[in-house]
Amino acid sequence: MAQLAVHVEFLGEFGRLDPAEREDLRAALTRLPELPLETTPGARDDRLRTARLTDRLRATVAAPHGVRLLLGVRPDAEAVTWAKHHALSVNTVSGVLEITCVEELERLLPDYRKAAEEAPALLFDRMSDAQLHRLGISPDVLAIARTIRTSDQLRMLEHVLPEAQYTILHLLGDGLLPPSGTEQTYPDDVAAAIRRSQGRIALVDGPAELLELLAIAPSRQRVFLHPEQDAVAYRPSYAGPAIVFGGPGTGKTVTALHRVRHLVTRTDLPPSSVLLTSFSEGLAAALERDLAQILDVRQRLAVRVVNVDQLASELVSERRGTLRYLTDDEYTRLWADASRRTGGRYGPHVLRQEWEGVVFAQRIADLDGYLAADRRGRGRRLATTQKQQLWPGLAEASRVLLATGVWTPLTVADHAAVLLEQQPEKPFAHVVVDEVQDLHPAQWRLLRAAVAAGPDDLFLTGDAHQRIHGYRVQLKALGIDVGDRSQRLTMNYRTTAEILDWALWVLAESDSDDLDGGIDSMLGYRSARRGGEPELVGYPTAGAEHAGLVEALRGWHAEGVDWREIGVAARTPQVARAAVAVLTDADVPVDDDGVTVATMHGMKGLEFRRVALIGITDGAVPDSSALTPEDDDPLGYALDLQQERSLLFVAATRAREALRISWWGSPSSLLPRGNPFQPPACS
Repeated sequence: MAQLAVHVEFLGEFGRLDPAEREDLRAALTRLPELPLETTPGARDDRLRTARLTDRLRATVAAPHGVRLLLGVRPDAEAVTWAKHHALSVNTVSGVLEITCVEELERLLPDYRKAAEEAPALLFDRMSDAQLHRLGISPDVLAIARTIRTSDQLRMLEHVLPEAQYTILHLLGDGLLPPSGTEQTYPDDVAAAIRRSQGRIALVDGPAELLELLAIAPSRQRVFLHPEQDAVAYRPSYAGPAIVFGGPGTGKTVTALHRVRHLVTRTDLPPSSVLLTSFSEGLAAALERDLAQILDVRQRLAVRVVNVDQLASELVSERRGTLRYLTDDEYTRLWADASRRTGGRYGPHVLRQEWEGVVFAQRIADLDGYLAADRRGRGRRLATTQKQQLWPGLAEASRVLLATGVWTPLTVADHAAVLLEQQPEKPFAHVVVDEVQDLHPAQWRLLRAAVAAGPDDLFLTGDAHQRIHGYRVQLKALGIDVGDRSQRLTMNYRTTAEILDWALWVLAESDSDDLDGGIDSMLGYRSARRGGEPELVGYPTAGAEHAGLVEALRGWHAEGVDWREIGVAARTPQVARAAVAVLTDADVPVDDDGVTVATMHGMKGLEFRRVALIGITDGAVPDSSALTPEDDDPLGYALDLQQERSLLFVAATRAREALRISWWGSPSSLLPRGNPFQPPACS
């Protein structure tokens, strides 16, 4: 029997069908191995066939020898036309399957050539044919690449060119260097290419496994990679620590998951040899759930999935027994006491940030060490006299937190790092970390100490623009030297261009630090999809806003959106709890089998078809309790305000196709007034 496979585009088209058609299609797919494949008269490639699934729908199928690959599902006539106009090929450099709309290329080429003759310069003039060929650009794509004048003109070809080749050209057009190709040349064996293309194609054992794949919500689908992600995740080896940056929706998490897959499938590893981790318990749980999509039970034994705080707690508890953590109230009182020891010159918020971000981050033990400390990125410059005034409060905090037998998650992480630094045999062979921008230096020290330095020791993914905790680090100072192994993902595959543009306006920064003293720019960051503008709605009262939320969510569900594909985000737990109560009273399902309602912090790492941001009200967003008083430290206030913008940016970019922002009373000062991307109308 032929090997059954499914292309990611098939899953996308399946998800866009109405619920009744999806049920009919599931029934037809149970008979897939017996369905006859029909040839297409006049087809460009006789390996492209169609198969009737229902009265209205046909599957487009690639059928080289021994393989049956589902490429898409379309209405009858559209499926036949698609099969007639497209062709299959093998990328000679990467060896993956490529699909080209030959008909459209041939139609466009004469006009593009004519326009190119009159252009003063072309986009890829600086590249020779040989250079482009070494990057995997095929002769037919090269012909049209030599006519392209601007990046905007290239973008018009996104759905015409083979995906991997379009990605290469887009990176070059943005002035970025794509991954270099290999010296190996792959033959035109489409069946072998299908088996090599598991970033875009899933091999399944039969109809039952295919139906299981279709049952996974698109937002939780982790089987597939885009070419840009695949090149990073499946690079044979990195000589040392590697870091991958990327904005929301660029696939950092799925890249990290597939890096784990690469590590555990290239060689047999003992149990728990690979640590897969992140900063929060919720993200670690999501990573463990998602890993089950791409690893079998035996392979998963080689991986330990746990968040950083839990790992630290386990390591320290083995030596110290049960740990007593400070409560939130005790921690608040501690900083009030520290403030009083400065004579009230500096508030509790300033003391806490200074201790966590400077004193504890750098393991400073005395006043001399504090006077010499590097405070870059920590707010305003402090004179020696000011540091001397601060030190009694900081020293008291150190006494309580480091010498009295009470703990916080950060002090536990630092102690766990000390234990591992003293241990010659490290517990892990490889460490993979997602969302690294929110790790404290103590947690970085723990991760560095958990694996011996060497090839493929640390694989890190993150985005400094999404930092929702205020920690700033210098990785090299922490023993993590990424050298030239820093890479960027630039294509947002989740969020529409309209939502992304709105979120970037809220963010109000184009560059951020790259965790190692450099700059991570948003250059080249773009969305692959278009959709509607975000909806901004104001109400006179909180009750009216709640009623509007219920009405909006019911409307989305009536349009065919599963409750589980809707997210609601609030700035504070109190606002989130109120929304849960209102939705529950209105019989809108919440949590596991329904709408996800969470704080903006809790939305990190999640995605949904549609998202509602609620309570985006003046005085509530930004949260005044999270801001350094501006009179105490204007620069610290500015950094905290940017962090609040980052939090709103993170929440907004959880949405794939629709975003709704609401408030009651006056809107937050962080919100754009009107559409910031359209010029004002002429009067």
